[in-house]
Order: sequence, then structure tokens, then C-alpha cells
Amino acid sequence: MKFYDELDSIHEKIEDIIEKEQSTWYPNRQLSSNDLSDLEEVFNLLGKIINSEPTDHEMMSSFGTKWHDGL
Repeated sequence: MKFYDELDSIHEKIEDIIEKEQSTWYPNRQLSSNDLSDLEEVFNLLGKIINSEPTDHEMMSSFGTKWHDGL
């Protein structure tokens, strides 16, 4: 569980950086627009990792063996 807490903390810090950069007038930004886009992509991917839920098929296949349970 600690791993996901660390990921969540990183996710929040990235969100803060993005919000700060987006609210800063363009010439005064510390990140280029490409870097900001890359950071937003990392933010979105990290969010998918943190908030992922297994599919029904993944849940069914995680219990027992397929050839034993007839799944």
C-alpha cells in the first residue's frame, strides 16, 4: 500500500506543478510548452495507474486455474 501512497503523492505534486505553470503568464513559465505537454501526459498515465480497476476477465482469471475452474 505504501507504493500507491508514494505514487499518489507524486501525482499530486505533478498536478501542483501543472496548475502553477498553467496559471503563469507564458513568458514567465519555467517549462516549455513541450515539457508541459509531456508532464501532463505523465500525470494522466500516472492517474490511470493509481486509479486502475481490473476488468471482469482479469478478476475471473485471477481465481484458480482456468482448466480447473472452467473459466
